[in-house]
Amino acid sequence: MVPRMASSSSPSSTAISFIPEQQYAELLAVLQAPLSFIVTPLGIKRERDHLVARLYPGTRVYSLGYSVYEVCLAQPYNPLSYYNAVLKHRVSLTPAKAIHAPCPKAEGPRIEAIVSTRYTAANNTIVLVLEPILVEKGSGWYTYARSLGCSIELLIAFTRLRHWARYRIEKVSCNTIRWLVYTILSSYSCVLHSTWNPEIHRAAAMTARAALNYAYLTGCVAPSDIEEVLKLLIAAGLDSIPGGGAEILVDRVRRKISPHKCSAEEWL
Repeated sequence: MVPRMASSSSPSSTAISFIPEQQYAELLAVLQAPLSFIVTPLGIKRERDHLVARLYPGTRVYSLGYSVYEVCLAQPYNPLSYYNAVLKHRVSLTPAKAIHAPCPKAEGPRIEAIVSTRYTAANNTIVLVLEPILVEKGSGWYTYARSLGCSIELLIAFTRLRHWARYRIEKVSCNTIRWLVYTILSSYSCVLHSTWNPEIHRAAAMTARAALNYAYLTGCVAPSDIEEVLKLLIAAGLDSIPGGGAEILVDRVRRKISPHKCSAEEWL
């Protein structure tokens, strides 16, 4: 499939001026390659009339870095959209208007873009330079929310641990794994203390638990080291289990009081 080319009517820098310049913002993206596409959270920043994205080794999208030719970006307001994209690979898509790639359904702005150039930066990072073709502002740019920011950090660390656990042939230092574990736990603690939404608590708990399992699979974190794990969990907010309350550990009681919150088994 041949990518559609930019025309003289392509958006100017004023069309994407609502995106912060020289600082990264996280959006939900569809990256279109010739034979496949990936839906993933993607950090982008604006540089005048272009957008820049970095693809890091140890992530699922890195393999498409040299073949992706179109990107559709959208900004959901609910952190659950990002959890669903990473954990369940379930995202509602809608046809694009100016490119071949589909677009994520979202309340905020939507940007359809082509990859105008790419290059390899330090540490084998692939940099994509995106040229916007069509911009729709939707309900407007969503201002930063702490629960969203911490959820994004949690998901980024999760995807890297998942990658290195599955592809152990790639060498990574145990210091990096331990730093990611710390990021998982501190981000999870942040999510717990920044929102009361039980669905977000539940998604964050599932992500943190799965991330720790992947960390164990790398061989750098020992699950038998109970004292260290307990200290990490306490630092992450073990004082408040995401359910009906720390004292409600009986699932039968929990289901009656808070039917949508995380069960004791899911937390542990």
